[in-house]
Amino acid sequence: MSKRITYGMVGGSIDSMIGEAHRNAILLDGRASIVSGCFSRDYKKTLKTGKKWDIKKDRLYENYFEMAEEESKKKNKIDFVVIATPNSSHYEIAKAFLEKGINVVCDKPLTTRVKEAEELKQLADDNDLLLCVTYSYVGYPVISLARHKIEKGELGEIRFVNVQYIQGWLAKKIEDENKQAQWRLDPNQSGLANTTADIGSHVENMVSYLIGKEIDSLCARLDTFVESRKLEDNSTVMINFKDKSKGLLFMSQIAVGENNNFNLSVYGSEATLKWSFKQANKLTILHEDHEEEIIQNVDEISGTNIGFKNTYSTFITDLVSKKNGEIITNDNAHFQSVNAGLRGMRFIEKCVESSKNGGVWVKGR
Repeated sequence: MSKRITYGMVGGSIDSMIGEAHRNAILLDGRASIVSGCFSRDYKKTLKTGKKWDIKKDRLYENYFEMAEEESKKKNKIDFVVIATPNSSHYEIAKAFLEKGINVVCDKPLTTRVKEAEELKQLADDNDLLLCVTYSYVGYPVISLARHKIEKGELGEIRFVNVQYIQGWLAKKIEDENKQAQWRLDPNQSGLANTTADIGSHVENMVSYLIGKEIDSLCARLDTFVESRKLEDNSTVMINFKDKSKGLLFMSQIAVGENNNFNLSVYGSEATLKWSFKQANKLTILHEDHEEEIIQNVDEISGTNIGFKNTYSTFITDLVSKKNGEIITNDNAHFQSVNAGLRGMRFIEKCVESSKNGGVWVKGR
């Protein structure tokens, strides 16, 4: 296929950190160009952003409804749209583009309610469209290698998974002056949860991707340590998987001094697997004789860039294959599809349900 892949973006204006991360990741892949956008509710900011990214004015829109409508009419319509907005708007934006026949890439969490995620899955599947959710941490090459080792049984029978994702940026009350904190701690914009949705969604997806086990039941405690907040800033979740293995997930945004400490241990009957974002290209396997097996992927791209870049590379590869006639659906896709997004929303809702009822055990579905 010689035609270049094109995309548009909703949200992610010139002063947006997440918008820049998406665009840079796609640039690193090198196969898709941004040609349209509605980057802000403020049209002047959209125009300013479009100018920076060399986008023609007639493909810059005042709102996403207009963008979906007008792009769908074009012979050279965008191949996909990136949604880089607060959680509460994900559903309506994704729905608008799916209804107009345009593939979607959406920030996590996919929606704010399970029902909304179910509707998006139905809409995407009915219209034979791809819907990717940007769980970027599983994009690291050593994570796919870890999954392969677990699938091959190199760790033996999986017994326990221990995952921590710890940040400290919300340790103090900063929401009065920090725009990011304001919307994330606002139920009207963030949804049912803050920490459990923001970083807990990454944790749930990582565990599911690595070990492929379905949650049978969970018990969650969602804490709010900083006074007057309406959503949690700390989250602890115990998990029973359907095959009787167990898990403990800890997510915090009030851990003073912690930056982006995402680490995991998978304990099997024959070996232990360890990974940390601080050394994201390194995998450690511990054996019974205390021997350490170190697996390292040397990559010139560091930090979150490689995970984001590979997330888009996988999605674009599937999209190109689909345009070339291969049967690619959200069920057999190599990227994290709407199915992962829906599963993530079920996890979030169940954690909230458990915590609100005093930390009781609830069924996973």
